[in-house]
Amino acid sequence: MFKKILAIMLFVGISCCLGEEIEQEIIQGSIKYNESTARIEAFKDIERKIDRHIFKSYLKDPNRKENLKLMAESVYNIDYDRILCPFYYKETLISYAVTYYDEPLRVYYYNILGNLIKFEIAEDKFYPKRTFAYSRFGNLLTVNFDIDGIEQFMYEENGKLVAHWIGESYQGKHSKILKITRGKNPKE
Repeated sequence: MFKKILAIMLFVGISCCLGEEIEQEIIQGSIKYNESTARIEAFKDIERKIDRHIFKSYLKDPNRKENLKLMAESVYNIDYDRILCPFYYKETLISYAVTYYDEPLRVYYYNILGNLIKFEIAEDKFYPKRTFAYSRFGNLLTVNFDIDGIEQFMYEENGKLVAHWIGESYQGKHSKILKITRGKNPKE
């Protein structure tokens, strides 16, 4: 073994001294996931229940009236502290999400009355990443495994696949029944 290492070192040293370039081949690749392998990654070491004191002060949207007004005016990015993401069924606002700049890995989902529906915690900003949704009581609801910002798998707390997105293409149990849009007001 020592002789092989020495021979490689001598070859590299001689080639460099002779001015010859040694080419390096960089192999790039990504991990491909299917429903099962994504589930394994999504459910590694998860907390099925969290202390609801983490989000106790957000059980009611403290900015509900202002948020509803801004979304009606199609203003979603509030420069000073938060981002809004409305969800519509047809042209009717049914719920919305709030992400605060000082807590970029947390998202609060509210119904139109300003009551917390669920709370999400993202594990990281980098891909692949997991996001955990908890009820207002701190119980795990769903686990989202986002592979690269384009492809995502969402599972119920019991591991059952809810949806699989590739870009805007959605495959799920309600895909032919319910069409919910996120973001821009469909009236525009």
